[in-house]
Amino acid sequence: MNMMINISDPTLTKMLLEHVVEQAEAGGLDQLLASGFRPELVDDLRQRPLRDFFYAARNGGLAMSVQFDIKNLEACLWRRDIAKHTETLKEYFVRHGASIEMLRSLFTLSKQELQRLRTELDLSKVGPNGRPRMPPASIRDKIHQRWHAIGQSQPNSHQRDRLCSLHQEFSSFSIAALHRVITEFDEASTTASAHLPEPAQPAAPAEAQYLS
Repeated sequence: MNMMINISDPTLTKMLLEHVVEQAEAGGLDQLLASGFRPELVDDLRQRPLRDFFYAARNGGLAMSVQFDIKNLEACLWRRDIAKHTETLKEYFVRHGASIEMLRSLFTLSKQELQRLRTELDLSKVGPNGRPRMPPASIRDKIHQRWHAIGQSQPNSHQRDRLCSLHQEFSSFSIAALHRVITEFDEASTTASAHLPEPAQPAAPAEAQYLS
């Protein structure tokens, strides 16, 4: 979807005339010719001083219009809003005790940014095994209930957005501690699986013993 806007402001008109010259000098002459510019007019514009453009913009009664690709403009602004929202969330997670592992899994981090975050993160609240201290059991039950409710109300949201909502309700704990709570049953399942005995290998058929 495209939209045309008429230009009447002299300053904008002068800038558009300057842009025509810049486009011609940057290799866009063919596009200008295809748009209706005569080669002689383009050469004339390239040789004129800027004060002539200002005069034409103020006294020439030039009719100019700009065409906007609305769909592309909206997509560009949407990407910008997403980028700003992601950056705001990243700063929030850093300020409220997210671990390096969480930041790496939830955000795209360059090596330089990761190194900077390593020096900025406050690791004073982690336990002796390097993991954040768990809240009391009664609080953990409330965290699990609220996490489930947030997932029900925001089914299509990103996990980092849901974690941010959870932390705003349990702000006395670090994000890393809350994340450990909501994944504690996953940790227990993984630990139990690690201690299961190896399955016994099936015995080879009797005839295979004579063929080997």
